[in-house]
Amino acid sequence: MSGNVRPAVTATPMRDTATFRRCCVVQHLLLPSLPGLSQKHPAVRVDLDVSDRLADMARDGIDIAIRTATVLPQTMVARRIGMLGRALYASPAYAERHGLPTHPGDLHRHQVVGNTAAPHLNHWPFVLDGEPVTLALDGAWRTNDTGLAANMVLQGLGIGRLATIAARPLVKAGQLVPVLADFVDPQPVPLYAVTASARQRLPKIRACIDHWEAWIGGQEGQ
Repeated sequence: MSGNVRPAVTATPMRDTATFRRCCVVQHLLLPSLPGLSQKHPAVRVDLDVSDRLADMARDGIDIAIRTATVLPQTMVARRIGMLGRALYASPAYAERHGLPTHPGDLHRHQVVGNTAAPHLNHWPFVLDGEPVTLALDGAWRTNDTGLAANMVLQGLGIGRLATIAARPLVKAGQLVPVLADFVDPQPVPLYAVTASARQRLPKIRACIDHWEAWIGGQEGQ
Protein backbone atom coordinates (compact mmCIF):
# COMPACT_ATOMS: atom_id res chain seq x y z
CA MET A 1 0.00 0.00 0.00
CA SER A 2 1.61 3.21 -1.08
CA GLY A 3 0.97 6.77 -2.06
CA ASN A 4 -2.54 7.94 -1.41
CA VAL A 5 -4.43 5.04 -2.90
CA ARG A 6 -5.55 1.75 -1.32
CA PRO A 7 -8.41 2.85 0.92
CA ALA A 8 -9.16 0.19 3.49
CA VAL A 9 -12.67 1.32 4.36
CA THR A 10 -14.89 4.27 3.71
CA ALA A 11 -17.89 5.08 5.81
CA THR A 12 -20.63 7.65 5.57
CA PRO A 13 -22.63 8.28 8.73
CA MET A 14 -25.31 10.47 7.14
CA ARG A 15 -28.14 11.06 9.57
CA ASP A 16 -28.38 7.55 11.06
CA THR A 17 -26.64 5.75 8.22
CA ALA A 18 -23.09 4.44 7.76
CA THR A 19 -21.78 3.25 4.41
CA PHE A 20 -18.58 1.22 4.07
CA ARG A 21 -16.44 0.46 1.04
CA ARG A 22 -13.66 -2.14 0.78
CA CYS A 23 -13.47 -5.91 0.57
CA CYS A 24 -11.08 -8.05 2.60
CA VAL A 25 -10.75 -5.75 5.61
CA VAL A 26 -14.49 -5.07 5.74
CA GLN A 27 -15.45 -8.75 5.50
CA HIS A 28 -12.98 -10.15 7.98
CA LEU A 29 -12.27 -7.27 10.39
CA LEU A 30 -14.81 -4.45 10.29
CA LEU A 31 -17.90 -6.61 9.79
CA PRO A 32 -17.38 -8.43 13.13
CA SER A 33 -17.10 -5.01 14.80
CA LEU A 34 -20.58 -3.89 13.77
CA PRO A 35 -22.60 -5.71 16.47
CA GLY A 36 -20.62 -3.83 19.12
CA LEU A 37 -21.18 -0.54 17.29
CA SER A 38 -24.90 -1.27 17.14
CA GLN A 39 -25.03 -2.05 20.86
CA LYS A 40 -23.28 1.20 21.74
CA HIS A 41 -25.22 3.30 19.21
CA PRO A 42 -28.49 1.55 18.32
CA ALA A 43 -29.66 4.41 16.08
CA VAL A 44 -26.84 3.77 13.59
CA ARG A 45 -27.92 2.09 10.34
CA VAL A 46 -25.28 0.48 8.14
CA ASP A 47 -25.35 0.22 4.35
CA LEU A 48 -22.45 -1.88 3.04
CA ASP A 49 -21.11 -0.86 -0.38
CA VAL A 50 -18.02 -3.00 -0.98
CA SER A 51 -15.34 -1.96 -3.47
CA ASP A 52 -11.54 -1.72 -3.65
CA ARG A 53 -11.59 1.51 -5.59
CA LEU A 54 -10.31 4.79 -4.20
CA ALA A 55 -13.32 6.88 -3.27
CA ASP A 56 -13.59 10.62 -3.85
CA MET A 57 -14.97 11.65 -0.46
CA ALA A 58 -16.45 14.97 -1.58
CA ARG A 59 -17.96 13.63 -4.80
CA ASP A 60 -19.31 10.45 -3.20
CA GLY A 61 -20.64 12.15 -0.06
CA ILE A 62 -18.40 10.13 2.27
CA ASP A 63 -17.79 11.39 5.77
CA ILE A 64 -15.18 8.89 6.98
CA ALA A 65 -12.49 7.11 4.99
CA ILE A 66 -10.14 4.60 6.57
CA ARG A 67 -7.01 4.50 4.46
CA THR A 68 -3.23 4.40 4.54
CA ALA A 69 -2.77 7.70 2.71
CA THR A 70 -1.03 10.48 4.58
CA VAL A 71 -1.10 13.05 1.76
CA LEU A 72 -4.46 14.76 2.21
CA PRO A 73 -6.24 17.89 1.01
CA GLN A 74 -6.10 20.79 3.46
CA THR A 75 -9.82 20.33 4.09
CA MET A 76 -9.26 16.82 5.51
CA VAL A 77 -7.89 15.59 8.84
CA ALA A 78 -6.54 12.14 9.69
CA ARG A 79 -6.50 10.19 12.94
CA ARG A 80 -4.38 7.07 13.30
CA ILE A 81 -6.47 4.07 14.38
CA GLY A 82 -4.11 1.14 13.80
CA MET A 83 -1.47 -0.47 11.62
CA LEU A 84 -1.90 -2.42 8.40
CA GLY A 85 0.66 -4.98 7.26
CA ARG A 86 0.49 -7.95 4.91
CA ALA A 87 1.69 -11.51 5.30
CA LEU A 88 1.29 -14.90 3.62
CA TYR A 89 -1.42 -17.39 4.51
CA ALA A 90 -2.91 -20.65 3.30
CA SER A 91 -5.84 -22.77 4.38
CA PRO A 92 -5.29 -25.95 6.41
CA ALA A 93 -6.78 -27.88 3.47
CA TYR A 94 -4.18 -26.47 1.08
CA ALA A 95 -1.40 -27.24 3.56
CA GLU A 96 -2.63 -30.83 3.88
CA ARG A 97 -2.82 -31.38 0.11
CA HIS A 98 0.33 -29.56 -1.00
CA GLY A 99 2.43 -28.96 2.08
CA LEU A 100 3.85 -25.51 2.82
CA PRO A 101 7.05 -23.88 1.55
CA THR A 102 9.94 -23.71 3.99
CA HIS A 103 11.82 -21.04 2.04
CA PRO A 104 10.65 -18.24 -0.30
CA GLY A 105 12.45 -20.00 -3.14
CA ASP A 106 9.93 -22.83 -2.85
CA LEU A 107 6.99 -20.61 -3.82
CA HIS A 108 7.42 -21.24 -7.54
CA ARG A 109 6.26 -24.82 -6.88
CA HIS A 110 3.05 -23.66 -5.20
CA GLN A 111 -0.28 -22.23 -6.28
CA VAL A 112 -0.57 -18.55 -5.34
CA VAL A 113 -3.44 -16.06 -5.43
CA GLY A 114 -2.68 -12.78 -7.20
CA ASN A 115 -4.25 -9.33 -7.49
CA THR A 116 -5.03 -7.79 -10.89
CA ALA A 117 -6.29 -4.44 -9.59
CA ALA A 118 -3.12 -3.65 -7.62
CA PRO A 119 -0.18 -5.38 -9.36
CA HIS A 120 2.28 -4.12 -6.72
CA LEU A 121 0.63 -6.54 -4.29
CA ASN A 122 2.03 -9.38 -6.42
CA HIS A 123 5.57 -8.36 -5.44
CA TRP A 124 6.00 -10.21 -2.16
CA PRO A 125 8.65 -8.80 0.22
CA PHE A 126 10.91 -11.00 2.35
CA VAL A 127 13.99 -10.62 4.51
CA LEU A 128 16.72 -13.13 3.66
CA ASP A 129 19.97 -13.11 5.62
CA GLY A 130 19.11 -9.66 6.88
CA GLU A 131 18.58 -8.24 3.39
CA PRO A 132 15.26 -7.20 1.79
CA VAL A 133 14.24 -9.34 -1.17
CA THR A 134 11.14 -9.04 -3.36
CA LEU A 135 9.74 -11.89 -5.42
CA ALA A 136 7.33 -11.17 -8.30
CA LEU A 137 4.75 -13.94 -8.43
CA ASP A 138 2.25 -14.64 -11.18
CA GLY A 139 -0.70 -16.25 -9.46
CA ALA A 140 -2.45 -19.29 -10.89
CA TRP A 141 -5.57 -17.64 -9.47
CA ARG A 142 -6.06 -13.88 -9.82
CA THR A 143 -8.80 -11.40 -8.98
CA ASN A 144 -9.32 -7.65 -8.76
CA ASP A 145 -11.13 -7.97 -5.42
CA THR A 146 -9.24 -8.37 -2.13
CA GLY A 147 -12.23 -9.96 -0.43
CA LEU A 148 -12.50 -12.58 -3.17
CA ALA A 149 -8.74 -13.15 -2.95
CA ALA A 150 -9.08 -13.88 0.76
CA ASN A 151 -11.95 -16.26 0.05
CA MET A 152 -9.87 -18.02 -2.62
CA VAL A 153 -7.21 -18.62 0.02
CA LEU A 154 -9.84 -19.81 2.49
CA GLN A 155 -11.15 -22.23 -0.13
CA GLY A 156 -7.72 -23.81 -0.42
CA LEU A 157 -6.90 -22.58 -3.94
CA GLY A 158 -3.47 -21.29 -3.02
CA ILE A 159 -1.22 -19.13 -0.86
CA GLY A 160 -2.16 -15.46 -0.65
CA ARG A 161 -0.76 -12.20 0.70
CA LEU A 162 -3.46 -10.80 2.96
CA ALA A 163 -3.87 -7.92 5.38
CA THR A 164 -2.68 -9.12 8.77
CA ILE A 165 -5.46 -7.38 10.70
CA ALA A 166 -8.03 -9.25 8.61
CA ALA A 167 -6.20 -12.59 8.64
CA ARG A 168 -5.36 -12.67 12.35
CA PRO A 169 -8.87 -13.66 13.56
CA LEU A 170 -9.05 -16.30 10.80
CA VAL A 171 -5.77 -17.81 12.04
CA LYS A 172 -7.13 -17.80 15.57
CA ALA A 173 -10.27 -19.60 14.34
CA GLY A 174 -8.18 -22.25 12.58
CA GLN A 175 -9.29 -21.18 9.10
CA LEU A 176 -5.85 -19.98 7.96
CA VAL A 177 -2.25 -20.84 8.75
CA PRO A 178 0.70 -18.44 8.39
CA VAL A 179 3.19 -19.22 5.64
CA LEU A 180 6.92 -18.38 5.74
CA ALA A 181 6.39 -16.25 8.84
CA ASP A 182 10.15 -16.21 9.57
CA PHE A 183 10.89 -14.65 6.19
CA VAL A 184 7.92 -12.40 5.36
CA ASP A 185 8.33 -8.64 5.69
CA PRO A 186 4.84 -7.36 6.58
CA GLN A 187 5.83 -3.75 5.87
CA PRO A 188 3.22 -2.29 8.25
CA VAL A 189 1.90 1.18 7.56
CA PRO A 190 -0.33 3.39 9.69
CA LEU A 191 -4.08 3.17 9.15
CA TYR A 192 -5.96 6.46 9.39
CA ALA A 193 -9.56 7.54 9.75
CA VAL A 194 -9.89 10.52 7.43
CA THR A 195 -12.74 12.99 7.57
CA ALA A 196 -13.50 16.57 6.57
CA SER A 197 -12.13 19.00 9.14
CA ALA A 198 -15.49 20.74 9.33
CA ARG A 199 -17.24 17.50 10.35
CA GLN A 200 -14.69 15.77 12.58
CA ARG A 201 -16.38 16.84 15.82
CA LEU A 202 -19.86 15.57 14.91
CA PRO A 203 -20.85 13.06 17.63
CA LYS A 204 -21.88 10.33 15.18
CA ILE A 205 -18.58 10.57 13.32
CA ARG A 206 -16.50 10.56 16.49
CA ALA A 207 -18.51 7.61 17.81
CA CYS A 208 -17.72 5.51 14.74
CA ILE A 209 -14.03 6.40 14.71
CA ASP A 210 -13.67 5.80 18.46
CA HIS A 211 -15.31 2.39 18.10
CA TRP A 212 -13.13 1.26 15.20
CA GLU A 213 -9.95 2.49 16.87
CA ALA A 214 -10.78 0.46 19.97
CA TRP A 215 -11.81 -2.58 17.92
CA ILE A 216 -8.70 -2.59 15.74
CA GLY A 217 -6.51 -2.03 18.79
CA GLY A 218 -8.09 -5.05 20.44
CA GLN A 219 -7.50 -7.20 17.38
CA GLU A 220 -3.87 -6.09 17.12
CA GLY A 221 -3.32 -6.98 20.76
CA GLN A 222 -4.45 -10.60 20.32
